[in-house]
Amino acid sequence: MSKEPKPVPENDAKFPGMFSLARNRALKKAAIWTLASSAALFGLVCLVGGIVGNNRGFTTRIDRGSSLKDIVLKSTKNHEAGSVDENGVYFLAAEGLTNARPTTAEKVFGFCKDLYKLEDLSGTNVLYDDAGAQLALAYTFYLENASETDDQDFTFYISLGAYSAPTNVKANNPYAYLRVLVYANVEGQGTHAHTIYAAPSDRGIGTVDGGENDLRECVSEYTDVTVDGTTLRRPTYFDEDVGYCTNFSPNTAEIIRQDSKIEKKSILRYTIVTYFEGNDYECRGDFPEGAGLSLSAHFGD
Repeated sequence: MSKEPKPVPENDAKFPGMFSLARNRALKKAAIWTLASSAALFGLVCLVGGIVGNNRGFTTRIDRGSSLKDIVLKSTKNHEAGSVDENGVYFLAAEGLTNARPTTAEKVFGFCKDLYKLEDLSGTNVLYDDAGAQLALAYTFYLENASETDDQDFTFYISLGAYSAPTNVKANNPYAYLRVLVYANVEGQGTHAHTIYAAPSDRGIGTVDGGENDLRECVSEYTDVTVDGTTLRRPTYFDEDVGYCTNFSPNTAEIIRQDSKIEKKSILRYTIVTYFEGNDYECRGDFPEGAGLSLSAHFGD
């Protein structure tokens, strides 16, 4: 009963040019206007001086009109979600990144491993630096299939809601630095399986399979090697055996889209981790400082 994956546009290997523009110093100004004119693509409202809307935190919901009538969002594994709207749709609300600065994948993954040592992990947990700035934000919630008889297929989406970098106007969009980790595991099984998402590097040439110049962003540090006169990227930091991120979803209103299934009478535990990667060599010098970021997530058909 696995769900057929939704088709990805054929130009997935040629990720929207706005990401390359935004990462190219010489075309930075053009990138700002490209992003602004393409606001609908990622749910952006405006992009002026590095500010996009207001930081509204992190909201999660089940779509109205979906077939997920037996699915319940929970703030913890033992309680129902705190809010239900007038149509009976479950939703959750939490804080987003505030006063954030870049960090390294090594620190973030160490933080995540420590989180999963906590009993009854739930809600918002933040990694801070010594000065009190946020380095990473982890938000944990639960999805329960209350049906006694049926498994349920669904799609999970994440969209960028708002972003600001008030102390560095050059860091005028978050895509060049942003990493989003999605942990999705069956509660009680003790696993911490996750996917690392990012915008692709502008140095890729069209492969997504670990080929000679994979267009996916490296998780963190990488080195340049020359093969037959061509400069190629090779990850030097690995999350277990993963050196590349999964590309943000292209040509949709969501930056992340996952097709999945929840079995009857079971609970999925989600932890969404956001941070700005500090070892992205292509963006050095334009890092966001004192940044704010909000996200929205939803479950639907």
